[in-house]
Amino acid sequence: MKNFKFFVCSVLVFGALLGSCKNGSDPDGENPDFPENLAEYVGDENYKSPKNVEITSDAAKNQSAGLNDSWWRETSFYHIWVKSFADSDDDGCGDFKGIESKLDYIQNDLGCSGIWLSPIFECDYKSKFKRENMHGYDVNDYYAVNSYFGTEEDLISLINACHEKDIKIIFDFVPNHTGRGNQWFKDSYGGKNGKKNWYLWSDTKLSWNPGMGSSDTWHKNPSGNDFYYAAFWEGQPDLNFRNYEVREEMKNVVRYWLNKGFDGLRVDAVRYLIETNGSKYDTDETHGWFSELRSEVIDKYKDISPKFMTCEAWITGNRTSLEKYFGTDEKPEFNMVFDFDQGYGIVDSIRDYEASYLSSTLKANLGETKSYGTFIGNHDNYINRLGTVFYGYEAQIKAATALSLLRPTVPFIYYGQEIGMKDNTSYGTGDIRHRTDIDWSEVEKQKANPSSILSLNKAILALRKTYPNLFADGKVEFLKSCTVDTKKNPLNTVAAYTISDGTDSLLCVQSLINCGDYPFWVENSSLVDVSNYSVLIGINDEKNLSIDDGALKIDFIAPYETRVYYLGNSSKKMLFTDNRLFLRGSMNNFGYNEMKYDSEKQIFSGSVELKAGTYQFKFDKYCDWSLSYGSDKENKDGKSIALGEIVQTSDTAGENTNFSVTIPSAGTYLFTFYEKDNTFKVELK
Repeated sequence: MKNFKFFVCSVLVFGALLGSCKNGSDPDGENPDFPENLAEYVGDENYKSPKNVEITSDAAKNQSAGLNDSWWRETSFYHIWVKSFADSDDDGCGDFKGIESKLDYIQNDLGCSGIWLSPIFECDYKSKFKRENMHGYDVNDYYAVNSYFGTEEDLISLINACHEKDIKIIFDFVPNHTGRGNQWFKDSYGGKNGKKNWYLWSDTKLSWNPGMGSSDTWHKNPSGNDFYYAAFWEGQPDLNFRNYEVREEMKNVVRYWLNKGFDGLRVDAVRYLIETNGSKYDTDETHGWFSELRSEVIDKYKDISPKFMTCEAWITGNRTSLEKYFGTDEKPEFNMVFDFDQGYGIVDSIRDYEASYLSSTLKANLGETKSYGTFIGNHDNYINRLGTVFYGYEAQIKAATALSLLRPTVPFIYYGQEIGMKDNTSYGTGDIRHRTDIDWSEVEKQKANPSSILSLNKAILALRKTYPNLFADGKVEFLKSCTVDTKKNPLNTVAAYTISDGTDSLLCVQSLINCGDYPFWVENSSLVDVSNYSVLIGINDEKNLSIDDGALKIDFIAPYETRVYYLGNSSKKMLFTDNRLFLRGSMNNFGYNEMKYDSEKQIFSGSVELKAGTYQFKFDKYCDWSLSYGSDKENKDGKSIALGEIVQTSDTAGENTNFSVTIPSAGTYLFTFYEKDNTFKVELK
């Protein structure tokens, strides 16, 4: 669901001035915007759902086996928008069978060990048409699956297939509101079957300001003269969690699906369950219900198959309010909270070339029972898809990908992000632009390219599996970088930090832009011993890390390059080599251009606008700018070539590879480098 920015509306201020008492009621009835009946607890405290289920040993047959109590902290989740992921029957709509057919891709080609399904329950608005936003947050029946996705048997088959492959699977739970077509709401507005108080009703239209910031949150009864509350929009009426029957029914929904074999749940819009006279979000009573859900449902599965729940408390810039959803030691709530700040910090640091954004937003898990779920972009208007944010530039997409996964938190990868997919802006500016079909042809192309965005995801997820404790319990230390020494000229365009758990240590270095023709230094710490180290991720594995006057000296790094060093062992295998090539001209001509790689043709190509004249240039694979044209190590004259001539370079890029070309007239010139035999040509485009 959407974000509610931290501001205090006039109605909330007014309510706070009046004060509150037990259960948020106004005993004198002086606040017409919070009628006394809305503060009353109602319903049968001994209520049992017509679909009541219990947590018994019988449920064990459908569950993941052999899980430890905090298995989710070592899991990497893949977030699937079901409608748009995989269509098994070509009816235009993704389905459960389609997901089941892609489990090998998720587990082996990508490397995720968990799946989060977007809403799968029967909903009010349904459409298979691509441009129609069937989002599923308007639940029509919590005990039935969306028929467009398949049957309950298909879902159970998917769950079982996941468990056979040791993949965990969680569902999206929407407790705050239902759809208007839900039978509970029909009974409520009609005053039938004891459901009137299952929703919030008022004789007058109140002016509560809700999660979406709209003043129109109370809506006319379809068959009466009173009004119902809907924080998000009129099609999603809010349930009344001061009704004991509602409280129990929602707990039973969770039990019902966990008994079917789900390993956990993501809970939507957790901030808005119970309103009080003083606040319409993040209230103590809301926290109280989630504490009940944790103790009465989630924790009861510990001896059968441990479950967990994570929450969407869309809070930015307020760690105290966010972390309150962990609960307390005496009354725990969520095992995990989604951390929106970390995603913003990653994207902003790359867009603004500013490492300090990372140092302030990169947070490690708080402890064994408190984890952060981190991600870049999702199904909501949070952050555009990476391909859109960075205009398809792979180097920046890879930088964001690496920064999102190289942290001791629990990662969630939104489907399509692993291939740098773009938003479909032809669908407009709404959420649906994030929810369009994945490009499976692009997936196949990137599977075949060891330097693709997909391959980088796979490499880092493999690294996380190799060192699970490091990424579950590791501590982060940011290291300042500079250009001259450890005290002058801070280099904010390079982020450097260590992750260590006392046994294993990684040094992660991220270039946020070109660093220029010079080495740089990073302040040392007690964790960094470079007597032995291995390069796990980078453009190459050259040993370019040393100690210089107490600081770490790094000789070179490419624009937006991710470099990961394993400290303390020089024999670790390199997991990912980024295949990039830069066209380097003289400093007075055209600087450097990154060439675009075609993995199928195995060629690099790049276009440059040039005026008439003679140009010196080279191809630089490793980005060691000290070997560029103009240095005393370089052949300054260069080898003269003719336009259109196929020319052989040296075997080792960066050594004796200067060339000279004479441009007869101004125009756009195409430089093409053929990777198979290290040849190239320059021609008028």
